[in-house]
Amino acid sequence: MLQVDEKKKVTKSIGDLGRRVTAADVATKTGLPVLVVSEALNQIASETGGHLAVSTTGDVVYSFAPGFSNTYLTRGVARFFERFLEELFKILYYMVKISFGIMLVLSLAIIIITIMILFFSQKSSGNRRSDDEEFRMNFNFFDYLIFRDLLYYFTYRSPHTVVYDYNRPTVRRQSKSNFLLNCFSFLFGDGDPNEGLDEKRWQVIAKVIKQHNNVVTSEQLAPYLGTDPKNEDAVLPVLVRFNGKPEVTEAGNIVYTFPSLASTAGGAHTDMAPPFLKEFPWKFTEVESGGLVPVYIIAAINFGGAWFLWFLLHASSAPNIALLYNALAIYGTLFLVIPLIRKLWLNGENKKIEKRNSQRAKYAEDLRSPSPELKKKIAESREYRMRDQRITQGTVVYTTEKESLEQEDDLERQFKDGTFDASP
Repeated sequence: MLQVDEKKKVTKSIGDLGRRVTAADVATKTGLPVLVVSEALNQIASETGGHLAVSTTGDVVYSFAPGFSNTYLTRGVARFFERFLEELFKILYYMVKISFGIMLVLSLAIIIITIMILFFSQKSSGNRRSDDEEFRMNFNFFDYLIFRDLLYYFTYRSPHTVVYDYNRPTVRRQSKSNFLLNCFSFLFGDGDPNEGLDEKRWQVIAKVIKQHNNVVTSEQLAPYLGTDPKNEDAVLPVLVRFNGKPEVTEAGNIVYTFPSLASTAGGAHTDMAPPFLKEFPWKFTEVESGGLVPVYIIAAINFGGAWFLWFLLHASSAPNIALLYNALAIYGTLFLVIPLIRKLWLNGENKKIEKRNSQRAKYAEDLRSPSPELKKKIAESREYRMRDQRITQGTVVYTTEKESLEQEDDLERQFKDGTFDASP
């Protein structure tokens, strides 16, 4: 059963490759398994009126009309509900993100109001004027830091966009700062900087295979798999995904060929793969340092104020009131403890990422300065290389664009060309 995201990737790649593709073209573009791509192409062609063409080598070319993707993506009521749920999820997720900042604001407001009530209750009527001035000063500070964002956060755009690039992390925050969203970033960060890395890994591996004429060694895959080059078992997932097979050379070395990726309709990209697959370190937050200053100040005041009220009122308050100040103290504490724990975890994860990057970089360096044994193995692999088989209109023996009776079969063509051989 195909996944929705797999169909989306195949549909997008068809358009990117010029709407005339083979399963190998799409597998190279998306990094998806060849069998999954073939199933998806068959479904999409069936649902959008696409055409099939079979070459003399038995390879199948799929061709699609302009605008096919719109026909496919907007097909049926199911697609409408899918989009509706996607938008609803975005709204709910945004509300969850700003809820932590709102709760911090409400917590601080309750604390400040309670402290002011206690303070005013101890003042005489003769000091009412000075008390009012102090109240206005505190309110102005509170308003400057918080209510400004409460009133205007709807005017801010999305805090970040996700773009994968081999030379920079995926998350790039815009310069405009938002207190409510910055609270979420302070607590939970801004997402995985290596989001989509596994998908990119398969895309890069497919490019590496194509660049080496559809035959590679385990050493040539190691900078992307991150496994020991001598561990031939690590190549098995690549063989399964791209329908490859191992070959043993005369010297006893193992090389891997991928005939399923050798056919092309002319749409495959030839951009070079990076020397190794790089992971990016986690950042505590993508918010600029100045944007977190209000969060630091309010979180610290909230923490101190919550525990001040807890010690002041916990013993003398009614059970319901005590429950409220217990909740304020817990929330104020967690608002500082969660980022601290996350910071310690990120430090450990970044050390692991640095180690993996160093290992993959070493494998890439070994390829640039190979040992005599590796040179011999790579030289032997070239004996198995397979040039891409470009499928043109001249090599097509059958296409669904025409009726079957209008098309010559291979036997008919042999009779016309005088190449028919009747010998057993």
